[in-house]
Amino acid sequence: MPKAIDLTGLEVGRLKVIKRMPEREGASGQEWLCHCECGNKSYITNTSHLNRKCGVKSCGCYLSDLAKKNGIKYRKSATEETYKNASLKIKETMKNNNELVENTRLSSIATKKLRSDNKSGHRGVAFKDKKWVARISVSGKEYHLGSFDHKEEAIAAREKGEELYFKPLIDKYKK
Repeated sequence: MPKAIDLTGLEVGRLKVIKRMPEREGASGQEWLCHCECGNKSYITNTSHLNRKCGVKSCGCYLSDLAKKNGIKYRKSATEETYKNASLKIKETMKNNNELVENTRLSSIATKKLRSDNKSGHRGVAFKDKKWVARISVSGKEYHLGSFDHKEEAIAAREKGEELYFKPLIDKYKK
């Protein structure tokens, strides 16, 4: 049986091999205790991971640092103008698909689906300042439909608002 190579002192990327670990059942190959430049002094890896072809450079901090660096780079290059242009492109696409009419998204007003953060159980109804508030947004404007002591009253006001504001648009642009 060939003698195992001693990797103690080997430096791979940010890792420095400190010592060979005792063999343990279920381990995939010989394990080594490594210290990482980031300060992690208890990173254990195996011989094949220390092979330069495998690409291990650190205890995981390298990829984390790289992601942070790229995120900062992206945020710096993503200007307000970039966001405005992207928003205009999305609106133009929706207009071309007859999805955005009179500055209102048809699929949005035609659905009864609730947002994941909805707590009232009904669209356009929320509990605020000890009152149930009903509101509706259409054609880029928000309308306050009233504040109520009871949730049912707010729901009724919202439904009346949908009839008044949404129904004419849906009927006008129905495919």
